[in-house]
Amino acid sequence: MKTRLLTILIVLISNFSFTQTKEEIIARIIKVNSLDGWDGVLNPDLDKNGLSDNNNYYNFEKLKKIVSTDELLDLTKHKNQVLRLYAIDELISENNKYINIQKEILDAIANKKIVQTHSGCIIDKELTYSIIYHKYWNLVRARASKNPNESDKEETELIGRKTLNEDNLLRNINSEILKLDEDLFWLIYDRVFEIEKYDETLKKNIIHLLFKYNNSYAFKYLKKNYPDDFNNIYTEYFTKHFSKAEFDKVNETFYLFDLVQYAFENNNDDMKTRILQKLRTTKGWEKELSGTFEHQIFNKYHIKL
Repeated sequence: MKTRLLTILIVLISNFSFTQTKEEIIARIIKVNSLDGWDGVLNPDLDKNGLSDNNNYYNFEKLKKIVSTDELLDLTKHKNQVLRLYAIDELISENNKYINIQKEILDAIANKKIVQTHSGCIIDKELTYSIIYHKYWNLVRARASKNPNESDKEETELIGRKTLNEDNLLRNINSEILKLDEDLFWLIYDRVFEIEKYDETLKKNIIHLLFKYNNSYAFKYLKKNYPDDFNNIYTEYFTKHFSKAEFDKVNETFYLFDLVQYAFENNNDDMKTRILQKLRTTKGWEKELSGTFEHQIFNKYHIKL
């Protein structure tokens, strides 16, 4: 009887200690409140409990060793965005079938939350939807990874694009993104339009992205996939929309750079004339990408505004 009571007592104490440890780690992650990657330090500065005051990578590594999959799923609903993202990242990495990646991305788009991130020596602020999207996008790309001894970059890129095009979940996520009447982080569209062809029902949404938001990736997609309609799309865009655009938002400066790059690479004189005039009459691009324009456009093509 005494032995049995002692065993029960030990189990209760162990469970209590486990709970306390888990809660302490969660509290530390929330306190640091940064989505950190491994900093490359082999002997990090950790406290006596093995936790870090300045890098959550070590804190989450410790946490995930003592929580169950169900607990990780619960953490994806936590009000702290950093903790949520660590849990989502881990479940995506594990190919967990119970996490709804599409819903997580679309919910994050709706909420527009931003977190601090730390990768290597770079500290930044990032949108949570971009973090989740790129986690899955990178996972899909990784499936196409070739033998590290093979060095044909062009073939590797083709294999990567083929893999992206064949992933039904990614295609569905992208399709839902294209239906949204808003301008997301420009890099998302760079990824979205790696898919060669979407359902015809999305054509009007893609035209809308071009006309309303000056989305250069939509422009190139329409040029490639709708050659018979493109002359009319081109004329309407440049006469009714491009001519009035200020290009003073961050996204728009990237779109403008992409358009001018396309114009010169394809030797489209009409586009070059229109875009160079826009560069002379707007200043947003100077604030965001002046160096990029200078080195990759002006110097390369010997242009003086």
